[in-house]
Amino acid sequence: MATEGNLQAPTRHPLDWKNPEFYNEDAALGELGRIFDICHGCRRCVSLCGTFPTLFDLVDESKTGEVDGVDKKTTGKW
Repeated sequence: MATEGNLQAPTRHPLDWKNPEFYNEDAALGELGRIFDICHGCRRCVSLCGTFPTLFDLVDESKTGEVDGVDKKTTGKW
């Protein structure tokens, strides 16, 4: 069980960069959207990540006000 605030180093998982699926752009964009949705809802580490101002601006300017409304072409801004 993971505990918050512990002093242990984070677990580093190896990247499977030899797998052809690693280079699947649609899968990468899907994962990016999943992560952005989590970040947009949580905001716990907002002061630690320079991506947040851009992400929140893109979400706020979207038609839905949620990550799913962000134009995928704009995700390259950061």
